[in-house]
Amino acid sequence: MNSDKNKAAEIRKHPWGNVGGREVSLYELSCAGGITVKVSDYGGILQSFFTPEPDARDIVLGYDTVEEYVRSSTFFGAFVGPLADRTGGARLSLAGKEILLEANAGNDCMHSGSAGFHARVWNTEILPDGVCFSSSFEDDPLPGKLDVSVFYSIPAPDILRITYEAACSEETALSFTNHSYFNLEEGTQNRSCLNDRLTLFASQYAETDCSADPLVTGNLRSVEGTPFDFRGGVRIGDAVSAADFPEIESAGGGVDNYFLTDGSGFRPHAHLRSADGKTELLCMSDAPGVLVYSGNGLQAEKGKGGEIYGKHGGIAFETENFPNAVNIPVLRSSVLIRPGERFHTVTEYVVNVNG
Repeated sequence: MNSDKNKAAEIRKHPWGNVGGREVSLYELSCAGGITVKVSDYGGILQSFFTPEPDARDIVLGYDTVEEYVRSSTFFGAFVGPLADRTGGARLSLAGKEILLEANAGNDCMHSGSAGFHARVWNTEILPDGVCFSSSFEDDPLPGKLDVSVFYSIPAPDILRITYEAACSEETALSFTNHSYFNLEEGTQNRSCLNDRLTLFASQYAETDCSADPLVTGNLRSVEGTPFDFRGGVRIGDAVSAADFPEIESAGGGVDNYFLTDGSGFRPHAHLRSADGKTELLCMSDAPGVLVYSGNGLQAEKGKGGEIYGKHGGIAFETENFPNAVNIPVLRSSVLIRPGERFHTVTEYVVNVNG
C-alpha cells in the first residue's frame, strides 16, 4: 500500500470488543488544528468524523458499540465491496462461470450480502500517515484469490482520504465504496439532511426501472428539467418533495440514484452545505460517479449517544463504479479486473467550517 509519507496524523488505538472470536479496535486519526476520525478493523468502518476544534462536531451517523454494527443492516460507515450497490438477480458471470450471490434485497444482492467487506475483521497496519486494513479472500464470494487493502489517512488538516487497492488471481468484478451517512447540522436530536444544500457535478443520472427494488437499466438520463438537477445547488428537501417523480417515488420518497460525474480523473463529485452555511463538505474522487442516498429507509434508528436517526437523517455519497455494470453488456468491461491488473481508486472528504 502506497502512502504519502505525510506524518501529519497522530494515531491512537482503542479496544472495541470482539467479533467472531477476534478482538477488534477503533483507530483514532487526528491532525493538529484539523479533523479527527475513528475507523475500525471491523468492516473498515468510519465510525466518527469530527470537524476541527473548537467546533468538533461528529458529522457521520453510526453506533457506539461494535455489537450494534454487527446487528445492523444500515451499512453505517462501512467499507463496501467487492460489489457495491445492487447486483441484479443476485447473480453474475465471470470467466464463463455463473456466480450466485445472497439475495438480500428482493431478488437482488445489495452490497455483496453477508459475505461483503462490511462484515469482515481486517488485518491492520499502522503507517506514519494513517491506517491500512487488508485481507485476502479465496473463492469468497467471487472466484479466485482477491487481495484487498483500504487505507485511511489525513493528508491535510481538513481532508480525510480513503484509498482502495486490490489484485486478483482470476477475472473478477470490483466496485468499492464507503457508506458513511453525513449530517452537518448542529445538535444531536431530530437532525435531517433536508435543509442542507446539495451540489452534484453531474449532468446525467442512471435510469432505474422504478420498481419496488429499483435496479439501474444501463441507460443515462439528463438531469435537465428534473428534480435531480443539483448542478446549481439545491435544498435537498425541495428536490425530494417531487414525490410524483418516478425515481423519487420508487426510492421511498428520496434520492437513491447513481450520478455520472462530469469530467474524468480526480475531481469534485458532490458538495454539501449546512442550512446555516457554517459547515461544508466536499466529496472528491477519481470514480466515474457517485450513488447519492438521502437516508430514505432510516426509521427511528438508535445511534451514537442515544440519538434517534429518522428518515432523511443523513446523506451518503458512495463514490463507485456504475451499479450492476457486470450484468450490463455495454458497461461490463468498466468493472472487470484481470490477473496482473491493479484496482486502485481514491476518495477524499474535505471539511470547511466557517465561524
